[in-house]
Amino acid sequence: MGFLPVPPAPRTAFSVRAEDVELEGGEDPAFGTVTWRTLMGRADRETPEFVLGIAEYGPEGTLPPHRHDAAEFYFGLSGAGTVTIDGVLHPIAEGVALYVPGNAEHAVLAGPDGLRFAYGFAESSFDNIIYRFSNAQG
Repeated sequence: MGFLPVPPAPRTAFSVRAEDVELEGGEDPAFGTVTWRTLMGRADRETPEFVLGIAEYGPEGTLPPHRHDAAEFYFGLSGAGTVTIDGVLHPIAEGVALYVPGNAEHAVLAGPDGLRFAYGFAESSFDNIIYRFSNAQG
């Protein structure tokens, strides 16, 4: 007697307005001044294949040098700034896409008008992304 395969759980399409998603961050000094909204890829909005969110920086806002196992992309929505990836400066602004390889050290510095970009990971949940900060003590 063989086993029957278990069918995958059904998925339901959904939409979400960025303005309706809770703004996170901005309180832990390790993360600099960045705030973010995880639009897809969290417990209440599951997407098994990817994470999508929006990062927001005020004028001269920062995300300190860090790395994580998952590759990431950024897509500039407004403002401008610089993303340093493995020591190389990459400008980011509206309409600019950046690829950050997995485990590459990267950091963000917003310009004088701030910066807003979409980000994404090929992970099932933002909770699976483990940030390792380069200047962390320990």
